[in-house]
Amino acid sequence: DESITALQRESGHMKKLVEQLLFLARGDSGKTQLEFSQISIRDCMQEIYEESLLIDEEHVYRYRPEEDILVNADPQMLKQAVRILVDNAAKYTEKNDEILLSIGRNQEGHPYLQVQDTGMGMASADVEHMFERFYRSDDVRKMKGTGLGLSIAKWIVDKHGGHFEILSRTELGTRIRIIL
Repeated sequence: DESITALQRESGHMKKLVEQLLFLARGDSGKTQLEFSQISIRDCMQEIYEESLLIDEEHVYRYRPEEDILVNADPQMLKQAVRILVDNAAKYTEKNDEILLSIGRNQEGHPYLQVQDTGMGMASADVEHMFERFYRSDDVRKMKGTGLGLSIAKWIVDKHGGHFEILSRTELGTRIRIIL
């Protein structure tokens, strides 16, 4: 039974890895087309918040909706990018700790979607490399993951003409903003 369980777990991990590699390969070859429309990032983040509450009962999720902000985006792709950030926040945050989701406008008036955790945080050297494919810092190599999630999120945000703002402090947590 233990062997079968281990094989199932590993085959699930391999399936996820192959799916992520295929996504990036299709994106690199120009085969992935985004479908842009006018969307509400408040509604987008509300949906992700509600899903997170259902999927992950081990963390406390908070969402502070602000004014409704409309952007031209591919709703499914944008949600996928934010879900990757939420999954990472949950992975690196202690059980029962808080993960905060929010939206707003930065000082320049650009809309953002933000995921903030109280997890282990990252060293500045790791922040510089966090979007590289297969990059995993020494601190997290023992944890489950492929090292491709943030590369996928970056590809999606780049295709939206956006960028990331990252603030992370070791043992204090991480705040990542997708600026559109």
